Amino acid sequence: MTTSPLKSAARELYGFRDDVSGMTMRFYTPAQGFGHWTTYADGARASYQRYRVEQALTLPAVTDESEAPVFAITSDDSGKVWAGWYVNGPLRSMRDAYAPREFASEPVSASLVSDWIEAALPEGVIELKGAWVDPASEHKSALADLTSRAFLHAMRVLGVRYAYCSAAEHAASRWFNSGAEELPGIIPARYPDDRYRTTMLTWDGATAIERATDEQRRLFENECRTATGTEVPGAR
Repeated sequence: MTTSPLKSAARELYGFRDDVSGMTMRFYTPAQGFGHWTTYADGARASYQRYRVEQALTLPAVTDESEAPVFAITSDDSGKVWAGWYVNGPLRSMRDAYAPREFASEPVSASLVSDWIEAALPEGVIELKGAWVDPASEHKSALADLTSRAFLHAMRVLGVRYAYCSAAEHAASRWFNSGAEELPGIIPARYPDDRYRTTMLTWDGATAIERATDEQRRLFENECRTATGTEVPGAR
């Protein structure tokens, strides 16, 4: 658990309250809320160190003038931050992607990952990185669900069709609930070390909302109305 400074001074890019946890997710860039970025990054480092996977955490170098990356923090009403993540992208080329390197131990998978990203580039694609949820939160399950559907929000905010992340196999079902699909043919990689089997999950903005569970779809649509005052195209 960390406390984010500049609670009222920073300008959020997008935000909404989660009906399940009662917490609020807000999107920023470092230029909009550098103090929030610092809080997010501190929480990410602590979380990855807790599970001894800090080698898997790559944080971009930013300043208080950086317009990227877009990132999100989830905080309670006191300003304490309990979860966060950032977006790598929209990707301009394959060189910007982290995932192919994460599957280096499985060359077939690395090739499949690269091919999928390359095909997605023309219609816009983002990579979710550095996601964490503080296990001390009494709402940690709800926060994990919120983080999994954050991809749907990020795709809409950034105007891209596709999104993806690498994820441990044991956690994949939670991402499936938000409309993710496992990349066909993928062989899980031993990443970041032999304790984990990591797979690749993808979202297609044209189909992900319909693939999501009824609960995740309902929450997402309500959150979009709160954040933008508009309906989700194709919403029931």
